[in-house]
Amino acid sequence: MEDYLSSIVKKLAVPGMRNASGDFWNETMSLIEFFLNELSVEPKIHEWKDENGRKFRNYIVSFKGKIEKKIIIGAHYDTFESTPGADDNASAVAVSLGLIKELVSGSYDGHYTVEFVFYACEEPPFYGTSGMGSYKDAELQDKNGVELMICLEMIGYYSEARHSQDYPYPFLKYFYGDRGNFLIGVGNLLSFRVGRKLMKRLKQIRPGFYKSLLLPFNFSGMDWSDHRSYWAKDIPAIMLTDTAMFRNPNYHKGTDVPETLDFEKMAYIVKDLRYFVDKF
Repeated sequence: MEDYLSSIVKKLAVPGMRNASGDFWNETMSLIEFFLNELSVEPKIHEWKDENGRKFRNYIVSFKGKIEKKIIIGAHYDTFESTPGADDNASAVAVSLGLIKELVSGSYDGHYTVEFVFYACEEPPFYGTSGMGSYKDAELQDKNGVELMICLEMIGYYSEARHSQDYPYPFLKYFYGDRGNFLIGVGNLLSFRVGRKLMKRLKQIRPGFYKSLLLPFNFSGMDWSDHRSYWAKDIPAIMLTDTAMFRNPNYHKGTDVPETLDFEKMAYIVKDLRYFVDKF
């Protein structure tokens, strides 16, 4: 799995390619389609256009469970400006594809239907607007038909060095430590019940690697990804993240390249989320 994840990130993390306002946007969408076709899945495509007629697409892959109610696993595939975006967010796209690969090669017999969504337009100039791909998807969802949305946002950068982990509030280091060697689940009050179930299960699978920050209030940084679109529609959502700029010095820079990622830990996440969706 590590080699597969590495190969996906290396193909995606090309400077200047994946920004939705850039010149190579059609090639980016074609590459996502290529990856899915390689896995022998035919995605449902949700397409829309801007006022200039430019096309954007979300790609949706579903695995039917015992019931119709969904777990949505989402990751955006665009980048900030012309950055290569290995961690942000090729890491999450690769893990999502790895999960699909596992489900295709095995047999899914889980309780919930699992729906993977690859989002366009998370980064500026779309961020925080109705032009976000996740906003387009959340608009289509029946809030009573979604048990949980899991947003994968920057999940590939780790460090064992002291003081490699920062926080928006310094006191948090006393709870979570100063080493950037974990993945954290971030959620709000709406997501607390089901989010606690997710994080409890992940912590049981791999003690010490997963931490959780489930709060009854928001602070700056808690909603900086696609889960915000589902919160706006009263759908429970959790962001799994390596904490972005609070750890990764390459955030939104040209140095966000594949060589900086830990593919072994990314493979852990594939395995652990596979176990979660099978047993949840």
